[in-house]
Amino acid sequence: MAKSPEVKLAVLGRAGVGKSESTYRHQANIDDEVVTMEILDTAGQEDNQQREGHMRWGDGFFLVYDITDRGSFEDVAPLRSLLEEVKKPKNVPLVLVGNKCDLDHVRQVTTEEGERLAAEMSCAFYECSACADEGGAVAEAFHELCREVRRRKAVQGKARRRSSTTHVKQAINKMLTKISS
Repeated sequence: MAKSPEVKLAVLGRAGVGKSESTYRHQANIDDEVVTMEILDTAGQEDNQQREGHMRWGDGFFLVYDITDRGSFEDVAPLRSLLEEVKKPKNVPLVLVGNKCDLDHVRQVTTEEGERLAAEMSCAFYECSACADEGGAVAEAFHELCREVRRRKAVQGKARRRSSTTHVKQAINKMLTKISS
């Protein structure tokens, strides 16, 4: 039996936005294929060196803010800049998540602001509650990020194969040129 594809996902954001400090594995059926997700859920209290290590480790990223904490929302743009600095090329698979939507009565960040930021970052956007995920938005966000990571890996794999094919052709042409001379 073929090994299921593995995707490394990191959950990043300010401390207190609804993340836990843990690493775990989860399997899900996404688009009729079993995918193993290795998920690093950071505490948000790490120093820059730890944060950069988490960024180098991951294939895809959740940038999480708390809809009841404007400061956590304002931390997202600098966090994304650091992510793009650490991960090159800059086209990093990510999803923006506004957490704690069950606390709508104390909301400080509007849904429209989250949507606008996600559009600027060219990524998917979800509002959810990690505690009360009745609509399944948390699972859907994870599945969407897995799809995006897998799409980009497939494109990179094709580019690599094409590149190595080109190198083989060049090597064969050199050998044939040497033989015929």
